Amino acid sequence: MRKVLSILAILVISITTFAQQNPPQPLDPAVRYGKIDNGLTYFIRHNSLPENRADFYIAQKVGSMQEEDSQAGLAHFLEHMAFNGTTNFPKKEMLNFLEKNGVKFGENVNAYTSFDETVYYLSNVPVMREGMVDSSLLILHDWANEIALEGEEIESERGVIREEWRTRGGAQSRLWEKMLPVMYKDSKYANRLPIGSIDVINNSKHQELRDYYEKWYRPDLQGIIIVGDIDAEKVEEKVIELFSKIELDPNAAKRVYYPVPDNEETIVSIATDKEATRTNLMLFYKHEPLPDEIKLSQAGFVLDYIKNVASNMINDRFEEITQKPNAPFLGAYAYDGDFFVAKTKDAWTVSSASADDKIEDALAAMIRETERMKRFGFTVSEYERARENTIKNYENSYNNRDKQPNRVYSQEYVNSFTNNEPFPGIEYEYEMIKMIAPNIPLEAVNQTVAQLIQEQNMVISISGPDKEDLVYPTEEEILAVVERTQAEEIEAYAEEVSDEPLIVTPPSQGEIANIETNEELDATVWTLSNGMRVVLKETDFKDDQILMTASSKGGYSQYAMQDPLNSKVMSDIISLGGVGNFSTVNLRKVMAGKTASAQPTVGLTSQGFSGSSSIKDFETMMQLVYLYFTAPRQDQDAFDSFIERTESLLRNAEAEPMVA
Repeated sequence: MRKVLSILAILVISITTFAQQNPPQPLDPAVRYGKIDNGLTYFIRHNSLPENRADFYIAQKVGSMQEEDSQAGLAHFLEHMAFNGTTNFPKKEMLNFLEKNGVKFGENVNAYTSFDETVYYLSNVPVMREGMVDSSLLILHDWANEIALEGEEIESERGVIREEWRTRGGAQSRLWEKMLPVMYKDSKYANRLPIGSIDVINNSKHQELRDYYEKWYRPDLQGIIIVGDIDAEKVEEKVIELFSKIELDPNAAKRVYYPVPDNEETIVSIATDKEATRTNLMLFYKHEPLPDEIKLSQAGFVLDYIKNVASNMINDRFEEITQKPNAPFLGAYAYDGDFFVAKTKDAWTVSSASADDKIEDALAAMIRETERMKRFGFTVSEYERARENTIKNYENSYNNRDKQPNRVYSQEYVNSFTNNEPFPGIEYEYEMIKMIAPNIPLEAVNQTVAQLIQEQNMVISISGPDKEDLVYPTEEEILAVVERTQAEEIEAYAEEVSDEPLIVTPPSQGEIANIETNEELDATVWTLSNGMRVVLKETDFKDDQILMTASSKGGYSQYAMQDPLNSKVMSDIISLGGVGNFSTVNLRKVMAGKTASAQPTVGLTSQGFSGSSSIKDFETMMQLVYLYFTAPRQDQDAFDSFIERTESLLRNAEAEPMVA
């Protein structure tokens, strides 16, 4: 990581014109952000999508990692108790009050407990009346400091949590119980699943839960997030007045983020469950996370850009592999971020789904492509596409910046608080990406990702169904795959790049034969010279988006009796081969930097198209539709790969209780 930081330092100096060498990213000026004297943090933003609605969150930097062994499960238990009475809303009065005002438990009122945070929220709250804002703030206040924790309610809730523990979130949670002690050997993360211990759930003393609440639910570890159609200035005043009343104990316990140790030898975890529906592989190359002062600075933005384009480029390679027959995996992707559930260690992570009989092949392919990236980096054409797509994504977000729903901002600020992430706003981010993307050379991307991939600190996790006819490779066999693949002579990635346009010879222009107005829809209707009818309606849902649907009568019902299986997969297969002279893989390449898509669809009684585009790329979307009409492309390799992947997925689907 030190080498990565040194590369970053050179990059930041070379591309910035700021007086400071590495200035911090600013705070989004649209957000009222601050800290009260007792340490509580708040984020408040006016946003009118949807109108007259707001989200209210309280995030706690507290989770199962703050539990002692004798307390395993108390963080999650406490989350449950927040809905069973507070000082100002005894018993079930809170939920009854919210229900009467259209805020439903489960859908709009909920919470979750994780390893390092616990988050409560009220979403889509009607705020036409100021009193509803006040009541929502009071609920957040009570969750922060006034949960009743009455003995009778604690005993009543034990049964609910026991049932959760019994099911434990299905196969996934049970797999984690087996995986974490191996993946996080000698770390507290090894035994801190939030569901906890059944012994603690059944036998913990009432006072233990109250003590945990008093110790950890406190203002210096709490963040209030409010986004919606509210008067932000007035709400800020209310937050400061209400939450300033909560006192911070000057002798409060230190909040510790527990480390994850390094490992010289590769760690291998193999976990199975009878209800697992597919075999998953994860390959981790652990490394230290960026220090906060770097993460929150301009250098952090630069590194995020580098890691994102790198993951996009290698993911395109993975997608290309899956389109080939006898592919080693059903699908794969890579990214850099938290080491699974830990906040104190990062990892370059490669994840894949494998056919039962190709586990070793899948792992070898994951390692091989990672090694190819490390040794040779990416090509100029790959980087140009990734850079164009990244800039285009930021441009789309910028153009539609006034059309973001409350939940997008709420989740961004919760993430900012719990993970100490920057929130500079899309205006700053768009200007930054336009400045840095053209100036970050490919060599810098290749050098950075190469430094993330080391032979030490590797962790391999394999999880899947427990069934008689599936024999998993042993740890020794897995390690042999690693050693053998790392020793391979790997060639650099090579690709064919075409500058051919989507349509070489444009079709003859048609005419609009008739124009009429549909007053009920407030739309204009064209009838084209070929008989097709086009309905155009202007909307203000987004500032830079055009949506298109097309349909005609028919569908697979015409073939369902004589060929029921093939008829149901028509929609999946029709676009497998791409269009015109472009395979699916090459079509993705030629579409780089464009915001346009079109997809043929076949339903029970109709067939048609769906598509979307930016205003600028509308013609490209229509070109795709035209090509699907006139030049659909067959690709036997892509078809064979699709059949193989589908067979593998269906083979394990019977393990799912709701399917079987």
